Amino acid sequence: MVPNECKALFCFRVALLFVSFPRIVRTASFPDGVYKTECRSRSFWIWVERDFLGPQWQLETFNETGYPVVMDDYLSSQCGYTKSRDIYGNVEIRISFLGCWIHNVNDEQFNSLVRFKVAKNGVDSQYMVSQSCRLTDPWNMREIVCEENYMEVSVIRIIPLENWLKTDIRLSWPATQGGASPRWQVEFIVNNSIITLSSTNAFKKGYGLNATATRVVFRAPYRTAESVTMMVDGYRYAGILGMMYYSQPLVRLYVNTTLACPSDPPIFTPTSLMWRSPAILSPLVLDPTAYIESDLNLGLDGQLIDSSVITKNGYVFQTRPTAVEVIVPIGAPGGNIESVIVNNSYGTIYRIHLLLVHEWRELPADVTRHTILKPIATAFRPEVPVFINRKCQITDDFFEVSLGNFFSDVELKSLEIKKVPFTLEEAKARGFNVMTVPNANGTNAFYLQVPFSDSLVEQKHLQGHLLLYTLHVTYIMTLLTKQDFQYTDVVECIRQDVEPPSCKDECGPDRLILVLTHGNMDRYWVPYIRELHLTKELAQSQKYVVSDQGSIYRLEVPLFAAGLSYKEISLRGVLVALNFTLRDNKTLDIKFNCLVECRFPTDRLLVCLPNGTMAATVLGLDTKPNFNPARTHLKDPTCKPQEVDDTRALFVFPVFSCGTIRRFDGDFFIYENEVTFDREYLPQDQPIITRDSKYRLTLRCKYPVRDTQRMYGRYNKTTPIRRGFSAVLTGDKSKVLRKRAKDRLDAVLRVAKDDAFTSFYQSGDFPVYMARDTSLNLEADINGRMAGMSRVVLRECWTTPTPQMDGSPQWDLVANGCAKDGAAYSTKLQTSPDSPPRFQVKIGSGLHEPGNQIYIHCLISLHDDDAISCNGVGDGPEQRMGKRSVLQRVPYEAVSAGPIQILARDNGVAYQCLGDESWSVWTWILSAGLAVFAVVTIAAVTLAVRLFVC
Repeated sequence: MVPNECKALFCFRVALLFVSFPRIVRTASFPDGVYKTECRSRSFWIWVERDFLGPQWQLETFNETGYPVVMDDYLSSQCGYTKSRDIYGNVEIRISFLGCWIHNVNDEQFNSLVRFKVAKNGVDSQYMVSQSCRLTDPWNMREIVCEENYMEVSVIRIIPLENWLKTDIRLSWPATQGGASPRWQVEFIVNNSIITLSSTNAFKKGYGLNATATRVVFRAPYRTAESVTMMVDGYRYAGILGMMYYSQPLVRLYVNTTLACPSDPPIFTPTSLMWRSPAILSPLVLDPTAYIESDLNLGLDGQLIDSSVITKNGYVFQTRPTAVEVIVPIGAPGGNIESVIVNNSYGTIYRIHLLLVHEWRELPADVTRHTILKPIATAFRPEVPVFINRKCQITDDFFEVSLGNFFSDVELKSLEIKKVPFTLEEAKARGFNVMTVPNANGTNAFYLQVPFSDSLVEQKHLQGHLLLYTLHVTYIMTLLTKQDFQYTDVVECIRQDVEPPSCKDECGPDRLILVLTHGNMDRYWVPYIRELHLTKELAQSQKYVVSDQGSIYRLEVPLFAAGLSYKEISLRGVLVALNFTLRDNKTLDIKFNCLVECRFPTDRLLVCLPNGTMAATVLGLDTKPNFNPARTHLKDPTCKPQEVDDTRALFVFPVFSCGTIRRFDGDFFIYENEVTFDREYLPQDQPIITRDSKYRLTLRCKYPVRDTQRMYGRYNKTTPIRRGFSAVLTGDKSKVLRKRAKDRLDAVLRVAKDDAFTSFYQSGDFPVYMARDTSLNLEADINGRMAGMSRVVLRECWTTPTPQMDGSPQWDLVANGCAKDGAAYSTKLQTSPDSPPRFQVKIGSGLHEPGNQIYIHCLISLHDDDAISCNGVGDGPEQRMGKRSVLQRVPYEAVSAGPIQILARDNGVAYQCLGDESWSVWTWILSAGLAVFAVVTIAAVTLAVRLFVC
């Protein structure tokens, strides 16, 4: 392979890597009951459950080369594909037997293959659907279909000469010039003018043309430039007046491809709908005097029904002198009433999908079949909910109310009593009685009982022994489409005896604690921490501990959680403040304020403040012998510690100063600096001797390019180890980054060249190439440990597509000391007291495509235990998305190896390209070898000539 070809292949692999990793794509099968398929008349029908696909999905088919083609609205109308909804809201796909990329066997057997591509939660799932259908009744001379998004006509192709078919080989559609031979032409009549287009130009304008084994097909979207709106006998048509013809020497074949579809809308009354179609479709009849009607049938959802079903459903199907009429009572069987919400107002829409098949002839063998598919939906009809207070007697001890009347696609989701939300389970647990009661007309009412003694029922003394009980109730309902709406009975109550709450503060070892004693009104106020609304989601994301029992409300906020403010950072500690307020739930005015302040030690700390300041402590006890923290500095030697004592130093500096390096990492800024200890050497002019320890510590902060300013971090309260933790200023994507100080131990992860681990790849050998279904052998070790004194333990191992340990996606190879297997890979551990931990990884197809590369990362530690084994945590492999931030309780080292290039197998040989540098090296070597060979050859020839002369 030449170097330019190698470059192209390398660029293609890099592009493929970046395209494939941002989103996860998986091919799956539809769950049972989610979809179904049928063959109906001349079309494939596919249904998919309404809630399964969601809002982000697309339909794809496959062209003649097997490449996927997205069926958007434009291509669907050109190719005979219809994307619609059935009367229940499920996704409905209809595909013409004569559509694009349908495998057609002699116009009798038809095979279709499509794919649904669904995007949910960052994962693209692909679901294949294949169908095979046979023609159940023979084709007529001419067949016309009026679909929702296109009109289609197919006419039998009569072959005038025996050898004509041999020269007119059927082409797959769409070819370069459409599906028809370039000798096909299309004529349109527009405003009494004739417009002629080649098949190529007709295809470019959105028309579908095809010539199958026995038929000529012409398909047109509605409202093209050549379409016309006709008015005949008082009825409107959308139509195209045209003809297709084929021309070659001695033969000229004409096919009438005129299309006409009735376009008058239905007529609605308060109780019924009426749909009319002309009795005779005049634009399609060439000789009205020879017109003979053969058959006229009505259908539902693409299937014909007989007269008994028409009568049973209460339809009226009749033929008048000029029209065919279909009258359907609103709500009749065969259709569906759908609940709809408009501006929180409840109403209904009636949907029905009618089918009208009309057949006639003008000559004994000239039969035209005209099919109209007509989805009809009535306009929104408001339905006023009925709220009934069934019992008001004080002797009953409870309110008894109901709200109706709703159809079955409406469910009661939750309740609010005096603005306090309850799920149905919570309402029942509190002592409320909640039921759905069916009505005789098929609707439902939502029944509710609330005891007068409940604390949410307001009481007011009127006079004597009379009390007024008031219930404030809100019904929150939802449709099957997941759209919520509500009905509220609002009752106002004025209270003047407000008792404010009180609070006290506590300081835990790693958290701030607020203890609040309730008043009589603060339960209706909204809690805030600074400007953050204290919701369940915020509490869960920041690991707040919230408890509200009786009259006591307790809030525990961990150090470095969002919402805290940092007033002072010094060697005496970090002064952290929690500003807790209660606000009016409408105006958000502050009704109550409580301040908690705590000071935490700074023995081992790295924080990244929202104002772009880094603060870190350095401990002189981290090395043996200890070092003097006063002699430390940042990359800029003039940046000394802000505070120093005998064992610690505190650095506080802006991220744009002191030699801090900034770089981009995706959507984040990474700021890095380094603490260095100045060692003293003897003699000073030629330093070779020192008693000082070598110490370097990397400080890193990670800031999002765009995000709200929130503070996240990790406070190290474990046994001191050679490791710090950084706080990261970010939002939902926050990560705690593990930091590694350089010390005397040197951890490595090596890739062995064989199963016996006799030799290993060096740093200059990477990338290492690996064929799928072969084993990759790795060994982890820590150089500098004393033999027999401790053992190296493999804690965790995982893969990433990039050198960063928190890259995404990630796949576990070893977790908690246990080997992990996945569907596309397997891991095998090798443990021996005489060797470091080793493991083998075998990667099959599916985890990484050929040509991609991976990096392998591990966490290893030293142990003095004689027996350390897998503790068996977890049931299986887990794909991670960069959330690996577990606090280790023992010193550990992070090591990496890579890149590992994954190649496909080809007869047992793996091929690779040489880059420009490698190519240059081999060119020089080859040149040198040829030069040496030439010198030796010339010398040998010279010697032979001299001997011969002698």
